[in-house]
Amino acid sequence: MRFLSEQEYRQSGAEATGVTFNVAFLREIKIDYGFRELLTRVYNRLKPETGPPASPREASDLLADLRDELETYFALEECYGYFSDAEVKNPPVSRKAIDLKGDHERLYLELSEVVEMAMRLVYQECGPEITVATIAETFEEFCKHLAAHEQAEMNLVMALCNEDFGVGG
Repeated sequence: MRFLSEQEYRQSGAEATGVTFNVAFLREIKIDYGFRELLTRVYNRLKPETGPPASPREASDLLADLRDELETYFALEECYGYFSDAEVKNPPVSRKAIDLKGDHERLYLELSEVVEMAMRLVYQECGPEITVATIAETFEEFCKHLAAHEQAEMNLVMALCNEDFGVGG
């Protein structure tokens, strides 16, 4: 994957169609921000290849930390987002961007449900059907949904760069 340089962006015509990219910040959010590392760490503790899985308390704490980081991650995307003024200048882009932004709340609530499940296990407010293994399975489903969302965001950005403006690659 390659991001547009500032010069490529200025030459692309993106601004005229209502698409704006903060290239440095996009990279920081998607690649450099510590959310990915935490996501991987939580996944590895809940579904370890070797060794015992996390205890209920550790799972609950890790998932709660991840939920906080997810909230920040999405807030950064929304505050320093990829698109501005697209609604007026580029309605198809606007619709896709609004749909993807709507995923943020859905994904946050999905992860919150996993956190709540882990907390119920910690405080023994659930039946025997909830275990760290079932929490791990539910978390894995969340990870699949998050990965699909992230891919859809990147597909939209790259399609705009590559197809509409003929740059990137």
